[in-house]
Amino acid sequence: MLLAVIGTVGGAMYWHQEVLRTQQIHKQAEARKQAQALSSEESRRQAKVNRTAPKQLSTKSSKQTTKVTNYLKRNHFVGSALIVKNNRIIYRKGFGYANYAARKRNTAKSEYQILSIQKSLTAVMAMKLITQGKLSLNTKLSKYYPKVKNSQNITVRNLVDMDSGLVMNQVGSDKLLTEKDVVKYATDHVIAKSPQNRDWYQPVNFVLLAGIIAKITHTSYGKYFDKTFTKPLQLKGTGFVQHWGNRPNRTLGYHWLKSTQIKQNYDKQYHEAAASMQNELGTGQVFMTTWDLYKTEQHILRGNIIPQVSVTLLHQPGGNAPYGGGIYNQNNGIRSHGIGYGYESSIFITRNGRSGVVLLSNDYRPANAIQDLASKLFDDLAI
Repeated sequence: MLLAVIGTVGGAMYWHQEVLRTQQIHKQAEARKQAQALSSEESRRQAKVNRTAPKQLSTKSSKQTTKVTNYLKRNHFVGSALIVKNNRIIYRKGFGYANYAARKRNTAKSEYQILSIQKSLTAVMAMKLITQGKLSLNTKLSKYYPKVKNSQNITVRNLVDMDSGLVMNQVGSDKLLTEKDVVKYATDHVIAKSPQNRDWYQPVNFVLLAGIIAKITHTSYGKYFDKTFTKPLQLKGTGFVQHWGNRPNRTLGYHWLKSTQIKQNYDKQYHEAAASMQNELGTGQVFMTTWDLYKTEQHILRGNIIPQVSVTLLHQPGGNAPYGGGIYNQNNGIRSHGIGYGYESSIFITRNGRSGVVLLSNDYRPANAIQDLASKLFDDLAI
């Protein structure tokens, strides 16, 4: 009798172990299946990225390249220029110095702060979450930051269009804060005004948006940025200014000496505080090469990051037309622009992503802004 009981118990234990072993095998098989599916999807996406990459032309001189070079020199441009036409790179060149003291010149591979152009990328990161059903353009700010005054009447759409009416008396704390504390500082110090407030272009909108992105993804804004852009697009000259360090292609920003200054100078270097680098969360803390910037905006427009229908929805002009979703709409494409810390950035690109102009400078002069130069070169593409 005892043997029978032992045999029964032993058989039950063996059966239970077999069930667990079978379940584990099924789980492992399902995990491998999911990994293979993700790998296959990643391969398809990467193949699409590679197929749509512009072809690079020979760097041999031509009448067109000479004309562009003379135009930029005549207008005392300092920085790097990139021109793409019909998916072919027709111009890449650096001007002036990346580091004047070391006599290091700007090249096609030089890295610059893109400043407010980052807003267009933050908006796409939010839109990616919307396409995944994790967020909505109609989601109220109060869902994530209820303490912000009037947050129950402010939507994600208001944030990406910067017509929320939210402003701050200063950019952020003078102390070096963590990403989470930068957002907390913003929520503690933001002021709610009328959406029609003339000072509508306020960085705090994208600081809060970056905070929402981090909350939903359960990771930092920086890590999600890398997951969305840096890694899948294989961006080699892109990163955050907090980690710029002594990269070989880094540029230094130079400050104009007087507001009427036309010609370049290297007499005064701009030194950005570490605190300000953190305070620019989601709105102006990324550096890029001209090629990385063009490549990123191109793949956005072509639906390689989010569906094209979502791009169209995101870029619709908001309450302060023609601005919408981090970019400015115009008849022949879109444009984006940034200024700060001695840098100026400008990109003009057609909506199909096949043609455009990128100018990045490390010697901003208000009397000779590169935005006008980029606009003229873009119009001259005669697209």
